[in-house]
Amino acid sequence: MDAGAGRPLGGPGFDLVDSVLASVLRRRMLAGGESVLVAVSGGPDSTCLLDVLARLETKLDLEIAVAHVDHGLSEESANVSARVAREVAALGYDVHVARAKDLAGPNLQARAREFRYGFFSAIAQDIGADRIATGHTLDDRVETTLARLVHGAGTRGLAGLPAADGPRIRPLIDVRRSETKAYCEQLALSFYDDPANEDERFDRVRIRTHLLAAVEAQWGSGAVKAIATSAERLSEDASALSLLGDRLAADLVVAGDDGARIKLEPLLALPRALRRRVLEVALGRIRDRSGGIDAALDALDDQHLVAPLRFSVAGGKEIVIEKNELIVSEAQD
Repeated sequence: MDAGAGRPLGGPGFDLVDSVLASVLRRRMLAGGESVLVAVSGGPDSTCLLDVLARLETKLDLEIAVAHVDHGLSEESANVSARVAREVAALGYDVHVARAKDLAGPNLQARAREFRYGFFSAIAQDIGADRIATGHTLDDRVETTLARLVHGAGTRGLAGLPAADGPRIRPLIDVRRSETKAYCEQLALSFYDDPANEDERFDRVRIRTHLLAAVEAQWGSGAVKAIATSAERLSEDASALSLLGDRLAADLVVAGDDGARIKLEPLLALPRALRRRVLEVALGRIRDRSGGIDAALDALDDQHLVAPLRFSVAGGKEIVIEKNELIVSEAQD
């Protein structure tokens, strides 16, 4: 069977296909002519994604390959993996399969995600794929935003999942999860409902079943889409602020053998949000869970600042505020 055969552009499910096409083009995820590695878990979202891209294959002149990871976390995982490989091969696409090992333990989801994306990136590089497409939906974006909100994320974190992030694209980012399942059922596409999606040991599941469900029950599906719109605007703002921060840092941050130095007078003339971004550039955009950056920013806001002051940050670095300048360097023993 030729790749994409049996996947007409029109017919049942075409409304969703047309919607995805509009989203992909508007958000510049694909321009046409790309080689795309499609990540297929076997669930309804990624099953829908592959079928939609197969129906757009000719129109967008795509070259499609598939990657699947068997995380080995359920009794059904091997059967799901075999089914995905069999059905993808029947469509005429190359399928690359990996089985993860030793994922049991703390931070399970994070380690599984790291393995999964590492595999996708390796395969994409090996076959020369331009893009890696994943089946994240609008629901995933909103759940990510809410999960990060309860953990105190900043603008970039609250933006949730972007439509495109380097080579990674999310063509279903404007589609509800209920729509992907309905699409699969309408076209009689087989899929696997992973019980882990209902396991409340995981933050995302608790967000979905308690917080997001309550929002939708009270205000309807429009509220969920409104949160996604807010996430989109936060993403735009975060990108603009990061660009401005980079430009300011290029002028203000002076690299030296003993670290990066920033004159206080021009730094203090900036709003706090831009001061933060200049510091993040000087530090290398580390994830500062210890709050050292915030402590330094608080000190800069203090009109009665008494220098010198030292603030430890992640990655073995420190911020030192002197009388006339701020220094970012390796922490002193």
